[in-house]
This record gives sequence, C-alpha cells and structure tokens, in this order.
Amino acid sequence: MRKWNLPMVRSAAVLATLAVACTACSTGGSGPVRDAGPPRPGGTLTYGVHREATCIDPHVSAGDIVGELQRNVFDSLVAQKTDGTFAPWLATAWQISDDSREYTFTLRRDVRFFDGRPFDAAAVQANFEHIVSPKTKSQYAASLLGPYAGTDVLDEYTVRVRFKSPNVPFLQAASTAYLGFYSPAVLAEHPDDLCAGGRFAVGSGPFREVEVRRGQGIDFVRNDEYRWPPANAGHTGPAYLERLTVRVLTEDAVRTGSLRGGQVDVISDTPPTEIADLRRDGDFQLVNRNSPGVPYTYFFNVSKEPFSDIRARRAVGAAVDLDGIVKSVYFGEYPRAYAPLSPTTPGYDRAAEGRAGYDVATANRLLDELGYTGRDAQGYRTRDGHRFSIGLPYASNLIRESRDVVAQAVQQELKKVGIELRLEPVDYGTYTNLLKRNEYEMTGGSWGRSDPDVLATLYQSDRDARKGGSNTGQVHDAGVDALLAQGRAGTDPARRYGFYQQAQQLILDEAYGLPVYVYNSNYAAASRVHDFTLDANGWSKFYDTWVESK
Repeated sequence: MRKWNLPMVRSAAVLATLAVACTACSTGGSGPVRDAGPPRPGGTLTYGVHREATCIDPHVSAGDIVGELQRNVFDSLVAQKTDGTFAPWLATAWQISDDSREYTFTLRRDVRFFDGRPFDAAAVQANFEHIVSPKTKSQYAASLLGPYAGTDVLDEYTVRVRFKSPNVPFLQAASTAYLGFYSPAVLAEHPDDLCAGGRFAVGSGPFREVEVRRGQGIDFVRNDEYRWPPANAGHTGPAYLERLTVRVLTEDAVRTGSLRGGQVDVISDTPPTEIADLRRDGDFQLVNRNSPGVPYTYFFNVSKEPFSDIRARRAVGAAVDLDGIVKSVYFGEYPRAYAPLSPTTPGYDRAAEGRAGYDVATANRLLDELGYTGRDAQGYRTRDGHRFSIGLPYASNLIRESRDVVAQAVQQELKKVGIELRLEPVDYGTYTNLLKRNEYEMTGGSWGRSDPDVLATLYQSDRDARKGGSNTGQVHDAGVDALLAQGRAGTDPARRYGFYQQAQQLILDEAYGLPVYVYNSNYAAASRVHDFTLDANGWSKFYDTWVESK
C-alpha cells in the first residue's frame, strides 16, 4: 500500500519529465507589475468568455467551459498543481493500493454544501454512482472514472474507490470539476434539472451560482461560509471577490473591445491578432499557458473510404503546409503541433517533432498509388469517375481560435494536389447526429487534460463516436488499446510515460490523426485585477483573485 499525506512527493524521474514538458508553458503574466498592497476583499470581477455550453452539469457535459466555470462551484478530492503533483483538498490524505485498483481517502470533517448538508463519505459514493448511472448519460465524467467498480463507505469520513483494473490516472481525474461534488439531496431530488445550473448547482465551492442567463452569462456570488480551499491555494477563508459575473462574448472583436472599454476585467481566448498590442499596453496584463492534452487535430474516419486506406491519410498529411498555415493564422502565438499530445502534457513524445511532414511529391505519389490518376473539370483527382472528396463538418456556433480560417487554408492546400475538402458548417445538434450516424470523413478537435491518458478519450476502441464517445476517427487498434491499458496500469512514472510515448508513435505511424497546433490559453486582464492565475489545465482560477476599486 502506497500512502501520501501533505505534501505528496513524486519521484525524480517524473519531476524531470514534467520539467521538460513545461518548457513551453507559462503560468505567469506579462504587463503591468506593481505593488498594489495586500489583497482587498470585495468588488465584482466581470469575465468575458468565448462561448457557453448547452448543459452546465459537469457530470454530464464534456465542455471545457463547463470544467472551467463550474470549478467555482464544485470542489474536488485533490488539487493538481502546475508541476503535476497533487495537494489535499476535500481529502486530507489518501492511500493507493500497490496495484492501483483501490484509492482510500480520508476526508475533511468541516465541509458543508450550500444547502447546509455535510460533505462525507456517503456524498462521495452518491456522486460517483450518479456519474456512472446510465440515466445520467455522462459525456465525459464517466470515462474519467475509467474501469469503475464501486465506492465503499468505510466510515463517515473515510471512503474507498475501487476499479476493475489498474487506474493510475484516477488521482488526476479526481482533481477536475467533472468529478466534483453535488449535495446528495439535489442529486436525489432534481436529477433531471442539473444541466440548468443556477439553484440546482448545489456544491461546496467558493462561489454560489445565483443565475444562469442563457446566451448572456452566469452570475456567481461569494460563499461566505467557505473555509476549505485546496492546500496549494494562496489564502484560506472565503474568496476575495464578492461577485463574479460571466458574460458570453462570442465575437473576438467584441471581447477585446469590452476589455479595452472597461466593460469586462478578464477575457479568455484572447485573439492572437490582439496579443502583441495588449502586451505592449501598460493598462493590461497577459496570463497564459500552453494547454496540456490533445492539441487541435484532424481525425480521419478510418471506418470508411477514403481513409480506410492508410495511403489516403498519409497523402492528406503530406499535402498540407502546416508550418506555414499555423504561423500565418496565429502570428507565432500558437506553436505548431507534432504529436498526439501537447508539449505540456506529461509523457509528451518529443521525438515526434523530427518526423517527416509537408511533402507534395509524396502526397502526389500516394494519390497515384490509390488510383486517383484522373482529373475532372475543376482539377480534382478522380478514380473510376469519382472525385477524391472529403467532408469536414463542424459546429459553426462553437468555432474558436480561427479554426475555420485554418480549415480554409487546408482546403486550399489540398486543392493543389487535387483533393476536394468540403467545409460543412452545421448547428451542434446536427453535428452530433452526423457523428452518431457515421456520416463524415474527417473531424477537427482538441481535448484538455493534464494526463497522457487523455489519449484514451480520442483513440481508444470503446470510445467510438457512434456510441456517444469522442473517438471520431473510429480507431479500433488493438496495439493502441494495449499501450493505453499498460499506461493506465503503470505505477513507475518513467515506465508509464514510455507506454504513452509508444502509443503516440503508433498513432502517428498509422496516421490516425494530423496534429495541427497547440492551443495557448491566452487570458488578458485589466491592471486592476490581481493574483489571477491558471490551473494545471490552463483554466482560470478566481478563488485568490482580487480587484482594486474602479
């Protein structure tokens, strides 16, 4: 039995790996630096976000915006620090069995939900059972629990979580808001209302969710009873901010204009076109970090033509000048992606950066081998009268980071070698139905998580998109599955990360995906904002933040 109390210490091997992985990240900011004195409680901070989610229940929704915003409402068993280690939170200590199938947590005794009910072992059990229940229809949280077998209440403040097979990534999963805790009463009394948030978001966090305004934002108010922050927080007691107001500002120009005009104090997804100017402006500060997880990637649907043939997948990869596209679209603010994981993710395989990439001659040779030797009137390659044509559907209301501009540039590159890329903007409901019906050739997406097991979300066989999962490439590769299982079971960090590095190489060998760029969490804040930082996932943290009066 392995046991960790405060603080948890990792081996030299994993710390060295994390140090390498974080060379491209920054959790600090640039801009005005001055001594504003000690933190001053009170005031309202207005936060402008790029989009909203249709469901804000973290047990159901897979949206990163949900994991970020609902962090203010829902606490976790442990907190992940930016160096990859873990700090106590609702759990003061934990024990992990030698085979990583059982996690036993000792819980705090002073935590209360908004409704006054205590947080205890029974609450942990109720929440985890709720997440895995088929009735919940969890889109992500259930997968974070992995091979879940059950939760045992050992006594009022001791709980054991069991798994059917080794589950080393569980501690990291347990640090996310997706596995955060509702009052068991609201789970029992309002299970069908949780997506609405507001009065149904009964957590134990530093802020209460008082109103959700669809299409406009969310209003939070300070939880004055809060006394149980994570051990790595900057202070104890209630949050400094009296109110936190979130406004949905989908247009980049509107978001940055609102910051410059003083209507908002912090914005997310700062457009790369604005970053340089804001960096030079003494009235603003930038806080950023290369996001861990899976970078923005094009996933090829290998279950149908043309991508059932590896030569088609490789041809598309060789035909696109990603270096030029990423540089021109993002002005050097987002780095080019080379591997299935981003550089700040533990287990990132740096060897992927040396692989062959853009090569038009290779693309043309592969297309010839596939038999697409004819040309139609528009110049597209044909085989037996059929055009080499692939569709890229995307939810037009969820576009971010100029991904549509990237797609247009890729479309132009592919046309040069005779490949037609059809860009298909649709509403979110239509998009998800296309995935379930397997009516697409290619998708684009990214996934944030500070653990290499995020690869399972997008490449593991049992996460098939036709069954509601996120494996839109329809990858069913026994080799990938085996490596992911070995990584999930590995207790030695260096050996564990080795399995995930092998999985990355296999994914690239088989051209299951084409990594495009690494998302940089770029936040901009007014100079009146202090102690605004990002968590290990590159998401906002407002508990320690305070503001000067306007």
